Amino acid sequence: MYKYILETAGDIDWLALIPLVIFFVFFSITIIRVLMTKKSYIQKMEKLPFEESIINKQV
Repeated sequence: MYKYILETAGDIDWLALIPLVIFFVFFSITIIRVLMTKKSYIQKMEKLPFEESIINKQV
């Protein structure tokens, strides 16, 4: 029985491939999304924390 388990364990190499593919797809989508983001949106988001603190001080 142990021989059978050890012989069939070699066929499970594809299970190690699934996390690698998931990581690669997620990383690729993240890079593409960052590169496709409009510059105006990035500038708006980087100024947002400062604008909120100015608004809070005036109130």
